Amino acid sequence: MRAEQYQRRLDVVTDYIYAHLDDDLSLETLAHVSGFSRYHWHRIYRAVRGETAAQTVRRLRLERAAAMLTETSWPVERIAWKAGFTGTDVFSRAFLRSYRTTPSRFRIGGRPASIDSLVTSCGSGLTSSVREAPGWMVRVEARFGYRLAVSEHRGSYMDIGRAFSRVRDRVGAGSLMVAIYADDPDAVPPADLRSAAGTVVDPGTEIPHDLAERMVPAGRYAIMRYIGPYSSMHAAYLWLYGQWLPSSGEEPRDHPIIEEYLTDPATTPPVDAVTDILLPLL
Repeated sequence: MRAEQYQRRLDVVTDYIYAHLDDDLSLETLAHVSGFSRYHWHRIYRAVRGETAAQTVRRLRLERAAAMLTETSWPVERIAWKAGFTGTDVFSRAFLRSYRTTPSRFRIGGRPASIDSLVTSCGSGLTSSVREAPGWMVRVEARFGYRLAVSEHRGSYMDIGRAFSRVRDRVGAGSLMVAIYADDPDAVPPADLRSAAGTVVDPGTEIPHDLAERMVPAGRYAIMRYIGPYSSMHAAYLWLYGQWLPSSGEEPRDHPIIEEYLTDPATTPPVDAVTDILLPLL
């Protein structure tokens, strides 16, 4: 898939949002509109557009509210409700942050001189938040699948260590440790994030009753090696989805992203931790 096709798909999402500001704009709905895998579309959107889909929705609703302030006689309370806000105080604070003036002053004075640059500050082009790749390299490989014994985790990804501890206690720590991340932490509240921590097991190995079996499927993967602390990995994801993927000619497959941990966090300083990020490809 060429970069222009990524651009068109993201434009379709933005156009859909603008045309359906009063409708259901859930992540599932927008994933369907984008034509990308539900596991990857928002990571692409966030990395390329520089804002989350929720931020786009709020920005466009505020733009519509600004137009209503100058083009209608509706009371501010009605416009705030139309923009999805629960009250005028919340609406006024959000409006002030975006437009540097209050709704009432905006209605009287119209658009301030700086407003055009403000409402277009999020470009629609293929521009990532991360411009350079500080030593990151990506290789594309066809890989065999493998079997995991996993502990399912729901909550902040930074707390997945507890799930890994359960796996080590039940299976041991002799094999490769792997995590599967189903949700984009830029789009889903921390408490609702879904992931699984696991270790590779042989086909005939019995899975302990309090763990689950998951498969990492065979297929093509973009593999990016990341060296450094897990807490700083977000920039690597932004580059992978915002720079490498649109320019690679590839398209993500409908399977969550995977991380393989090549060093032991118990004995390796965070700055030296080695992780392979596996992006499934068609």
